[in-house]
Amino acid sequence: MSSTRSTGPKSQAGKLISSINAFKHGLTAQKWLGPEQQKYFEQIVKSLTAEYLPHTPTEIIMIERVAITLTKSKRLNDIEDAQYKLAKELVTQKLNGHISPQINTILRLVQGDVAQNQMKLKLQQDASLPALETMNIIHRQQNTLSRQLSKELSELITVIKLRKNLEANSGEPRQIEGSDESEWDYE
Repeated sequence: MSSTRSTGPKSQAGKLISSINAFKHGLTAQKWLGPEQQKYFEQIVKSLTAEYLPHTPTEIIMIERVAITLTKSKRLNDIEDAQYKLAKELVTQKLNGHISPQINTILRLVQGDVAQNQMKLKLQQDASLPALETMNIIHRQQNTLSRQLSKELSELITVIKLRKNLEANSGEPRQIEGSDESEWDYE
């Protein structure tokens, strides 16, 4: 086919779809955030910037790292929620598709409509767990991101305290009385 006939999508929607055609794992993705996640990320950066008032490029980078970690954590939570909803939907479909009208009638006669609906709900709750392997991966990633977030926030707070201490003391950190050199007061 000649290049005059295969010029790619014309509409914005088509261009957006084709821009992620080769997306496999996201490690080299230029657009790792969807529009909703981008908005969440920007809100987090704005909130953290207002809270910590960064003054240096390092502090700004650290705030962006915290925002990235929080955005990834939110994405994982959304994936986890979707896994539970999908599992529940699959169980519901199976229940509705595999319980014959005759069995439904018998259950209704023996247990009544309310009891039958309660039994179905209990069955749905018991059976609507996502695949264990998928949930293990999600939980491992959530734990990793939680540890990473804690470390990033701790580092950010330490850097900001150090900067404030240096500003307050004309560039000299203050040692805590009765401590060795490894304990500095950054407040």
